[in-house]
Amino acid sequence: LGDFCAIPGRDPHSPQAQPRPHPPRAFPFHTHIKMISSAIQTTPVAVRTSQVGKRTTAVQPNVRFMGRMPVPQRSADLQGRKALQVKNSFSRDMYLSMDDTMFNKYQDTSAPASLDGIGENVFKGAVADRYLKTQGLTVADLDDHTWVKDFAKADKIAKAVAAWATDRGASSWCHWFQPMAATYRHGQTAQVQNALLTFGDDGKPKFNFSGKQLLQSETDGSSYPNGGMRATHTAAAYLTVDPESPIFLRGDSFFVPALFVSWKGDALDEKTPLHRACQAMSRAGSRMFKACGVDSVDGLVNNIGLEQELFLIPRECYFKRMDLQLTGRTVMGKMPPRGQEGSDHYMGPINTSGPAWNAMKEIQAECFKIGIPLITRHREVAPNQYEFAPMFGTVVGQIDNNLMVMQIMEEVAAKHGLVALLQEKPFAGINGSGKHNNWSLATKCGVQLLNPGSLTKAFGKSELFPIVMACMLTAIDKYGDLMRMGIATPGNDFRLGGMEASPPVMSTYLG
Repeated sequence: LGDFCAIPGRDPHSPQAQPRPHPPRAFPFHTHIKMISSAIQTTPVAVRTSQVGKRTTAVQPNVRFMGRMPVPQRSADLQGRKALQVKNSFSRDMYLSMDDTMFNKYQDTSAPASLDGIGENVFKGAVADRYLKTQGLTVADLDDHTWVKDFAKADKIAKAVAAWATDRGASSWCHWFQPMAATYRHGQTAQVQNALLTFGDDGKPKFNFSGKQLLQSETDGSSYPNGGMRATHTAAAYLTVDPESPIFLRGDSFFVPALFVSWKGDALDEKTPLHRACQAMSRAGSRMFKACGVDSVDGLVNNIGLEQELFLIPRECYFKRMDLQLTGRTVMGKMPPRGQEGSDHYMGPINTSGPAWNAMKEIQAECFKIGIPLITRHREVAPNQYEFAPMFGTVVGQIDNNLMVMQIMEEVAAKHGLVALLQEKPFAGINGSGKHNNWSLATKCGVQLLNPGSLTKAFGKSELFPIVMACMLTAIDKYGDLMRMGIATPGNDFRLGGMEASPPVMSTYLG
């Protein structure tokens, strides 16, 4: 798609539409195919078809070259037709129907760069401070997570959030959580949106949001997987705000990141165990520093940066493949004459006149609005594969961000006539899509444990870095099987096509 569907406008006055040299007509049919295969980065073979009664017959392609990209031409017998079918062998015999709108729709219209709107839909920093001051608070009160135990302060924060949200056009809210086994649902999260609307004693409507609503709500947990932890008659489940992840707004609703637990405190989500793991790591880190004579470290922070890879394919093709619709991957097909052997798609220029380019720009723009620093975008190794990567941050906030990034990818791709495939291995024989986890540890005051210079400068002890590395290597050696249990899935273990280390290979390098 990155190359083949990036077709210039049909306007004869367009600079892109000016005549270009044709390949020699004396070449036999198979030579044309080879030329096309060597020219297209993402789609190795293109064959035009024409309808004869109920049969489809292949005809010799009529091709003009624009740079390295071949553009199928309509011959006289197809001038009156609206659709041109193109066989895509990479996409497992999918068929893409392109009409004139496909040629004209995706023209890049650049505008001056602007920072307007970035971060305006996330309640943190300067955006939050403006509204908190009206309640006698500052952003420091929001960043001090103990406010969840102060009902009076929680009520003020709730009023500030409501004022910000309604100013941004929101009229609903929800606790946003991550129930177990939510992997197969769109967005991989859960929510119940409630209107901010209430009625006063005089019957007049008004917007209202209280600290009690912000801190906790009760929902029905009976239909969620629970590992046999409770019976149906004890199915009550509770949502409590997660102060480590900021409130954000999309559409007419604002989302309060939350934890999901049973009435006994059992974790019913994938976020509560993460918090508990972070707390255990923080306690162990403080203990290690105290054993080394450093008493000023009161805890550690996990930092990660999650790279997100995906495939973008035409939506028409997706709906003709039942296996992609039901499983997110192909279960049958054949290899194309040319795949990713040359790695020529990797970090190549992104076509600026195609739907993939426009979708990627909109994905970034939507993420910027809610404070997700999705800084990097580029082509990945496999044809039609792309990647986004954010700035690193705390593990809890980054995972929340990544879940929303994947949801935005799916929604924005649909607007551009595409489907974003996030399954680990959509196609056999080429790379799958991973999520590299760039992980590090830091003290709560920001000293990086994996930076020997920073560590020595902060505490004046050069032996700290070797001790930190010894602890990490021992943990990987001792708990390697547990890590593999968290990594191993059929899709992930067979994800890569020999281009990088496979997930079963665990190794550490000290540089």
